[in-house]
Amino acid sequence: MKFKKSCLATVVALTLFLVETASATTNYFWTGAGDGSTWSQPANWSTGIVPVNDGTTFQIYLGTGFPTATPSPINLSASDHVVLLDQVFGPEWGETFNISGSVTAGYGFAPVGAIGGPKSTVNLLGTGSYTSSDSIFIGDPWWFAGGPNVDFNLYDSSTIKARYLIPGGHLNLYDNSTATATTNLLAGTPNAGAFGGISSDATRWINLAGGKLILPNGFTNYVLSLVGRGVFLCYGKKYDTNEFAMTDDGTNSIISVVSSLGSLSSVSVQSSGVTNMMVGTFQDAVAVGNFANLSAVPLSMIDAAQSGGGTIGYKSSNPSVASISGTGVINALASGTTLISVTYSNSTFGNFTGNNTLLITVTPFTNSLAHRYSFSEASGSTSADSVGGPTWDASLFDGATLGGGQVALDGSSGYIQLPAGIVSGMDAVTVEAWVNFGTPAPYATLFAFGNQDSQPSPLGENYLMFQPFTGAAAPAAAALFGLGDPGSGNEQDAILPLVNGGITNLLGNVHVVAVYHPYAGYVALYTNGVLAAINTGVTHPLASTLGSDPLNYLGVSLYASDPFLNATINEFRIYNGPLSAGQIAADHALGPDQLIGSGTTVSLSVKHTSNSIIITWPTSSALVDLMGSPVLGPSANWTAVNLSSLTVVGGNYQVTIPANGSANYFRLQK
Repeated sequence: MKFKKSCLATVVALTLFLVETASATTNYFWTGAGDGSTWSQPANWSTGIVPVNDGTTFQIYLGTGFPTATPSPINLSASDHVVLLDQVFGPEWGETFNISGSVTAGYGFAPVGAIGGPKSTVNLLGTGSYTSSDSIFIGDPWWFAGGPNVDFNLYDSSTIKARYLIPGGHLNLYDNSTATATTNLLAGTPNAGAFGGISSDATRWINLAGGKLILPNGFTNYVLSLVGRGVFLCYGKKYDTNEFAMTDDGTNSIISVVSSLGSLSSVSVQSSGVTNMMVGTFQDAVAVGNFANLSAVPLSMIDAAQSGGGTIGYKSSNPSVASISGTGVINALASGTTLISVTYSNSTFGNFTGNNTLLITVTPFTNSLAHRYSFSEASGSTSADSVGGPTWDASLFDGATLGGGQVALDGSSGYIQLPAGIVSGMDAVTVEAWVNFGTPAPYATLFAFGNQDSQPSPLGENYLMFQPFTGAAAPAAAALFGLGDPGSGNEQDAILPLVNGGITNLLGNVHVVAVYHPYAGYVALYTNGVLAAINTGVTHPLASTLGSDPLNYLGVSLYASDPFLNATINEFRIYNGPLSAGQIAADHALGPDQLIGSGTTVSLSVKHTSNSIIITWPTSSALVDLMGSPVLGPSANWTAVNLSSLTVVGGNYQVTIPANGSANYFRLQK
């Protein structure tokens, strides 16, 4: 894959574009230096001049950089009318643009919001309108690789119209609003973003909650395909073809909802599909409403369409087992069961108590070694899986050779194929390896589990990968988690920058562990037993993302243009479940040829020096997570001890802790 550009790189690229065009045009830059919101106030514009409406060639930039706080909305009032030959860039970086007047642009409109950053919002209100003679990009512009974190809302009798309507983010049509595309909808490769950016079906939707969409004649079958892809929604509900009225009048395809929702009869709570949760994991509960004309409608989507909104209340009957936030996030805390319930209050529909409860069973934190490749064969084209058995043996190809207790990959043709389905059905996966990386080649790949698309030069889709060096421009090591086709369009990665003080530090001979644990909300990367990078905003479900994971490789990427890996691998392991930080530290201390022990009856030995405490316990122990608490009893607060100093000395684990002059208690847990 090609490593995604950072927001800073995007700003630099945009700046270069401005330099190229500034000599030919007088452009307008929003600064918000006046009251921060009124379009017609000159002090809010960089030149002290409000954009003219004479149709001349200029551009408008609604970007104030990277705000540290939510900026004030930019309000274009009903009396404001803008006419320009070029286009409007932004809003971006969490800004909101409210349009009650009119904008007529010769080229387009490009609001953007970076994934992982604040959401940008466009609201068209009253009879507000935006008309472009070319394109309206909603989080998928040509000048920025995606930027789909955008909500674009049409309320009242507002309208938008363009030749090309290209949503990479969320387009919501409410009330009596109208969106018109005279030539094409979602132009470009359907799953790759209109111009190859990071937008995909996972980031976009077109939601009809009232209003109508007008397309060229003959588009009804295409809309049905979008329904099947989960892109076209009715009142926020996916995959429902029966609720849309689609007609071709010889000129246009007109799509609207069949009827209004009608009265609300009941509400209920749904899970995201998982009712058994592991301690330390998260999932979303969703409050849905059953209306006279449509059932199971997400109530949060209904509230977004109403000026007053409503109030959704979630409750856990046993919050010590699993708590639930005001937005419906269930947090599994301890083993046991709890019932999740919901209430709903709305000034239009009334007050409701949910007609069901959701039983959540929380199980202890667990993991198990599923596959182990030690590459102990002297030669040949097969290496055994000593844990999973012969069904899962690895096959070596071309420049991949066995010898000396390791496998060597030559960086030009050598790779290893693992059987299809090797991580299929797992909700959390840990991949562990002892590797000596050779000459770095940008985007060469240690492991790749997932699939490829059918393009002439295939792209990776729905995958887990690890790349020790992602490129010369911004070198980094990355544990990649990609959803969609291509997966680079919607990645949730743990990224370790390799440049420090202007020096690029390559991984070299390293113990590397990648933990993919989306139900706990994270992907983590460890090097030599220590946490090196973590992404705590992970939302992709693992099992459904990977599916049957038909293509699984060591030493080669799922992207055909990426190079082969130059490296030697001493040992490679796959675990069903997340390894804890203590287990990873213990594995690093033990090395590649020894597994964590099985003993559960062990004792800690403590030695006190002048300024430190040395704690030891036998390496035969299955208990490797060292926990500490300043007190015992009901008020004890057991937290993990930093094991960055963990070593193996004389058959014992040994960790050194600075003495702080206060009492502390220690215990082991698995």
